[in-house]
Parts: sequence; structure tokens; C-alpha cells
Amino acid sequence: MTDVNFEEAMSRLTVLCPPPPHSGLAGESGFESDVASVPASHRKLVATYGTGCFDEFLWIFAEGAPNGQLDIAERTRLLHANFRDKGLHELNQVLREYRAAPHDLVQWGGTDNADILAWITKGEPEVWPTVIIQAGQLRAVVCSASSTATILALLDGSLRVPFFPSDFPDLRPEFSTNPYA
Repeated sequence: MTDVNFEEAMSRLTVLCPPPPHSGLAGESGFESDVASVPASHRKLVATYGTGCFDEFLWIFAEGAPNGQLDIAERTRLLHANFRDKGLHELNQVLREYRAAPHDLVQWGGTDNADILAWITKGEPEVWPTVIIQAGQLRAVVCSASSTATILALLDGSLRVPFFPSDFPDLRPEFSTNPYA
């Protein structure tokens, strides 16, 4: 994946996968949340697309979304509870490279297969890398880019995740808003 800034990534993403006419989220940040910090670039992504699903597979979450399944704070609490007292050998190895632990993760997305997309919250929020964690097996892939650039890389095929389905992404990805957001 090439290193792209947020503005370039957003521009390329909206061409590759046009956003819905109205994201349904007011302002830049969407909703209020008790998450300590969400990168401004993610807030702009959510303001552009809303909460919902890219290519019928990859879900994005917002801070304070009315549907707890799409709320960053709620999903992060569940993530921390699920990882508590578990032997996460491979994930812990990946996190050690960033001097992080499972409690340093903030989940901003997921897949229909229950894979997790989370920021490793070390350093400034705009440079938090994303770790993509396989459901069940807990293999992990790290992408050192914003959530927007990560989604772009997944949809344009420049980032391949070995545990994602072979038919993802589609040649013409679409975004579907969640009617329950």
C-alpha cells in the first residue's frame, strides 16, 4: 500500500466508492462519545459516509452511534472484555512492536466474518496504525495508515488480508448505510 495523506485517500475513496447522498450524521463528528480520542480523519470519513458497510463486508463505526453494534465506544468495551485474560500470543507479538497491549486498542470497524479493525492508540491519533485481527484465530495484519486510507487500500486491492474472502473487494465496491444507525 502506498502512503497517502488523508485528503488524497478520501478523494480516491469517494471516486472508487461514492458515498451515499446523505450520510445522516450531522456535522463533522457525528455523535458524542466517551472514547478518549477519535482521529479527526475518521470523523470526516463518518461525516461523508455515515455508519454502514463497504462492499457488503466491511463495516465502519462512529462515536456515539445509536446502534451499539456500530458505536466505537461500545465495540471497544466489548473488545477489551473479550480479550481480558485470554492468551493472545500472535496478537500480543504484533502489539509488542508498538509497545501496546490489547487494552490500547480502539475498534473502529469490523467485517461480516467478525474480524476486527482497531487502532493501536500509541502516539498522536492521526498516525495511529490499524490492526486487522482475524476472528477466532487472532492472526493480525497491521496497516500504518488512517482508517480512510486503510479502507481505500482494502477496496483498491493494494492491501490484501490473507484471511479476508477471495471475492473481496468487488471490482465496483458500494457503500450501504445502516438503516439502524
